[in-house]
Amino acid sequence: MRRRVESLLPQLVALRHDLHRHPELGFAERRTQGVVLEWLERHGYRPRRCADTGVVADLRDGEPAVLAIRADLDALPMQEETDLPYRSTHDGVAHKCGHDGHTAIGLGVAALLAEERGTLPGNVRLLFQPAEEGVRGGGARVMVAEGALDGVAEVYGLHNWPGFPKGEVRVAAGPVMAQVDSVSLVLRGVGGHGSQPQHCRDPIVAGAQVITAAQTVVSRHLSALESGVVSFGSFHAGRANNVIPGRAELLGSIRSLSPTTRQRIHDGLRQVVEGVAAGMGVHAELRIDSEYPVLRNDVGCAEAVGDAARALGVAVADAGLPLLASEDFAYFAQARPSAYFFLGAGSPVGTTPGCHHPDFDFDDDLLSLGVSMFLTIAELRLAAQR
Repeated sequence: MRRRVESLLPQLVALRHDLHRHPELGFAERRTQGVVLEWLERHGYRPRRCADTGVVADLRDGEPAVLAIRADLDALPMQEETDLPYRSTHDGVAHKCGHDGHTAIGLGVAALLAEERGTLPGNVRLLFQPAEEGVRGGGARVMVAEGALDGVAEVYGLHNWPGFPKGEVRVAAGPVMAQVDSVSLVLRGVGGHGSQPQHCRDPIVAGAQVITAAQTVVSRHLSALESGVVSFGSFHAGRANNVIPGRAELLGSIRSLSPTTRQRIHDGLRQVVEGVAAGMGVHAELRIDSEYPVLRNDVGCAEAVGDAARALGVAVADAGLPLLASEDFAYFAQARPSAYFFLGAGSPVGTTPGCHHPDFDFDDDLLSLGVSMFLTIAELRLAAQR
């Protein structure tokens, strides 16, 4: 297997760099979809479009799939700030989470599985999913709704992760990534001249108080044994330096791993907002919307990932899990027994830019490991079905 993977690597690196150069946002991955379709057709697949810009393909048409392998396609609304020779050509859009690498891994798996189409004891389905990065509820949910998992027994996915040592595999049974809820808060006060705050009800000061007080929601509403995060990432109010505006808007997110923890955070944040609003004389409109659910790995599927890593001689552990980041792979995991695992990319840990960092770039060295992991998982699970 190692020789087969290594022989394909130059093509996969070129593919990955091409995808990096031409990033596309969720549900707009037209060019990326075309690259995937052309590659699959060239290797004997009959792919079909799904979720608008996604792709589904079976190794052997007309058979139930023992397992499905998922790769995500979309980029982020971020500016490329590196001097890479293959840097993004699209202003304000860049592959800063490594989905270009994940797609290349999926295409490598497709090519090498195709070489054994007639001898493998079962079907494998390939899922190339759009819109993982929080666009209109996530592409995984749309793919499930459109039947992408019909006839599939298990689903596997991966993500590169610079927070883990390079070359290691991390996987665990149970929760591995968090529920995420979006927070929208509008504060309406009374605007006026910056020299006369006594005649105003300042929503900027109120917003600042909310952000500061919200940091106590986790530390004072949760047990030290519970995990949760409340973060605000956007605060907009006013446009002039001498005008107190009448309105401020804050956007944030909540992360949790259990329904009880989630409810405590929601209740605590509402108390903070109501208290600050009453004390500052402003009107608050707080909205909390559910986004991706907790991603839970099936015990048997997580064990299969560990078995594959050990078969390849790769270090495998569950340290550092669960993460409080979120993933719409959770919708696949709700629908079928699944496992989502991580390829360590830290070289060394703490110095490699993390996902969503302006300097991030997927490490091409991980292409071989990702392809080998998926192929080994497929071989082990197909063999177990005999």
